[in-house]
Amino acid sequence: MAKSDFTKRLKDLPVNRYIDAVLFIFLLVFPSMSGKYWIYVMTGIMAYMIFALSLDLLWGYTGLMSMGHSLLFGAGGYMVGICSAYMNGADWITFAHLPWFLAPLSSPAGAFAMALIVPGLISLFIGFFMFSGRIQGVFFSLITMAMSGVAELFIINQSKYTHGNSGISLTARTIISNNMADHMDDTSFYYTVFVFLVLVYLLCLFIVNARLGKVLQAVRENENRLTFFGYKTSAFKLLIYMISGVLAGLAGVLYARTQGSINSSSAGIELSTVVLVWVAVGGRGNLTGAMTGTLLLQVAETLLNSMFSGISADFAQYWRLVQGIIILIIVFFIPKGIVGELISLQQRKRDYLRKEAILRKEAEDHA
Repeated sequence: MAKSDFTKRLKDLPVNRYIDAVLFIFLLVFPSMSGKYWIYVMTGIMAYMIFALSLDLLWGYTGLMSMGHSLLFGAGGYMVGICSAYMNGADWITFAHLPWFLAPLSSPAGAFAMALIVPGLISLFIGFFMFSGRIQGVFFSLITMAMSGVAELFIINQSKYTHGNSGISLTARTIISNNMADHMDDTSFYYTVFVFLVLVYLLCLFIVNARLGKVLQAVRENENRLTFFGYKTSAFKLLIYMISGVLAGLAGVLYARTQGSINSSSAGIELSTVVLVWVAVGGRGNLTGAMTGTLLLQVAETLLNSMFSGISADFAQYWRLVQGIIILIIVFFIPKGIVGELISLQQRKRDYLRKEAILRKEAEDHA
């Protein structure tokens, strides 16, 4: 009986949970199937997948389309970047001591903590003023986009601490260290980022399946009705924005450590729009779509880049055109995204089978 119940539970799972299982198994065995270059590429993609998950909590489940989410991603990356440059005495550093507001960056552990706290505080600051002022919809999107643009200019102008357009190089590929003795090889660091991805996914899954997740989805569907029932929706939106900010900051840390550098574009508008495309293509509001869309588009970009590198040195322009075509196809033909459409197909099939079963039972009762 227990075995049949377990089998029934497996059959009742939504299709995206099967995709999740396949995706994580694929990522788990990937290093054994590929070379050093692709392990490095996939490590960066997994950091981006965490970034996409953080946006999906905000956009997919709460309906808040942030067009400046890279501000939080870049903030996390720059915390560890400044720490690395200061502790290793980068040649562009002109100050003897960090100012008081950057004092925790004098240690790797403090920098890692700041990489999570600062994006959370930025989210708190932005969210408090916008949600208390009942700013939502397209106005929320435009303001966050403007904030991302301002952040990029701020980073360039504060070259004393950020090295301006040149960005910051990180010396050691570790999580909480700037010592080359602790430098991880590609495979070890890959599995470290993989563990972070799994933990973030489980955290997001817990949030969306808990009461908080149900309230967030209600905010997305009909915020006015929820307010009528006595819920303070601004508090829920502020909370999820902060959680999303912390996760985006974590993604920024992992990506900066993977790449060995961080620059102003990591906080700019371009990355903010690109992550929206990843989530939209995969399908928002189910977590799986955020990860799947990021993986598919990033792998496609890498493969196409290698294919066309000998033809054109400026592949980025053409890739943006390809992305534009992809997003138009998604909007017009599969607006729910790839995974969202698969979930809808599964639900329609189940509804059809349920209806057939009811009609069959009614026929047997009349017979």
